Amino acid sequence: MKIHLFFFILLFWVTILPAKKKYPQYGSLDLRRECRKGNGRCRVECHESEIRIAFCIRPGTHCCLQK
Repeated sequence: MKIHLFFFILLFWVTILPAKKKYPQYGSLDLRRECRKGNGRCRVECHESEIRIAFCIRPGTHCCLQK
């Protein structure tokens, strides 16, 4: 079991940490705030008079903009 933990930590150290250093902008985007900046609202379903453009925090919620 200890060897599994060791390999998991090693895999994390080799893959995730260099990616966070190289591309820090990908992990820091707050999609809910960006949706509100564009006068949108995070909803489960968009109305017929709205356009869905992206996901908010969860994949089940969409950013809905007025047409």
